Amino acid sequence: MISLNIEKTLGFISKENVFAYEAQVKAAQEALENGTGKGNDFLGWLHLPSSITKEHLADLKTTAQTLRDNCEVVVVAGIGGSYLGARAVIEALSNSFTWLQDKKTAPVILYAGHNIGEDYLYELTEYLKDKKFGVINISKSGTTTETALAFRLLKKQCEDQRGKDMAKKVIVAITDAKKGAARVTADNEGYKSFIIPDNVGGRFSVLTPVGLLPIAIAGFDIEKLVAGAVAMEKACGKDVPFAENPAAIYAATRNELYKNGKKIEILVNYNPKLHYVSEWWKQLYGESEGKDNKGVFPVAGEFSEELHSVGQFIQDGSPIMFETFLDVKKQNASLIVEPDEKEDYFDYLDGKDFWEINKAAYHATVTAHSKKLPCMTFELDELDAYHFGQLFYFFQFACYLSCKIMGVNPFDQPGVEAYKKWMFEALGK
Repeated sequence: MISLNIEKTLGFISKENVFAYEAQVKAAQEALENGTGKGNDFLGWLHLPSSITKEHLADLKTTAQTLRDNCEVVVVAGIGGSYLGARAVIEALSNSFTWLQDKKTAPVILYAGHNIGEDYLYELTEYLKDKKFGVINISKSGTTTETALAFRLLKKQCEDQRGKDMAKKVIVAITDAKKGAARVTADNEGYKSFIIPDNVGGRFSVLTPVGLLPIAIAGFDIEKLVAGAVAMEKACGKDVPFAENPAAIYAATRNELYKNGKKIEILVNYNPKLHYVSEWWKQLYGESEGKDNKGVFPVAGEFSEELHSVGQFIQDGSPIMFETFLDVKKQNASLIVEPDEKEDYFDYLDGKDFWEINKAAYHATVTAHSKKLPCMTFELDELDAYHFGQLFYFFQFACYLSCKIMGVNPFDQPGVEAYKKWMFEALGK
């Protein structure tokens, strides 16, 4: 199981104060199980992992294989929670340079609908001109501007290049069961479709087809992903004691730090493959917690690179933050520093593995930073689908608890609508 260590926060807060949240956590869990409290229409994620059937996974895998057999490229059209979870897994578990290789075992997965950048979309459509590509359109309503525009472009290009019959085969909709523009299009065009449950919000949807289908197309084991989530669902269950529930400890610790003036959390990793894990986490916590003039601001640190940019501020700047270090215990690759023919300043590294050097940098940073600010460490045994399932459920459950302790509704996002109002007015909608 993944593990959390809060020892290096205890010079700034006390363990007694963290454990004083036990009653609030218990009340939040009871409200969750009973379906009471604000946002109780969006609790479908709670027991989602243990409710996923073998038949559902088989259907997803069959559809994934259809796209794998007929596509060189699959474009995932979605924004926020509609693509970040899938991208987190795919980017972390794929070879970083697979897309450059001539021989590929799975389609290249690309992304659209998460921005309106004209350069990005133009270059994407140019790249796809000589490719056999398919599209996964992910939108509950079908009216999210960024995603709807991208899908309109891609649908036409796919039909023009591959013909209507093949386009129907390689375009998949993941949307509402009965209503919305995307549902109407899927039904009219005869696309294969999967349902986003009404009671699962976008940022909690990674274990629905929203995340599972793209991950399966990329060639990763969605059954193990779900099994990991099931294990964490049990580990966070209502009968698990507070002291043994990692999500409860994390939620309580970050709230106690927040109460003590730590308004920014930096999720730190030492592996570039985890970039989109941080992006998924930022969206989950930022959109869930940041309302009613409350919330811990979520940012990401990619070390050791950013130790040479914002590292100075973290070490010696304004003491308004805390860090959560995300580490993977198992070594995935080995690269040894070979001795140079000429003596240089780096002889002390001769024969050492880059993994060992990176670990030394990680432990040194935790030691140095914890002298000035609170630091939590969070370890995954291995970078694989099973542990990603654990990670997703852990952060979702802890996010819910953290919001409830803080006194905000975890499941709405009223602030997101503000920019849309002004954009639509400017565009003459």
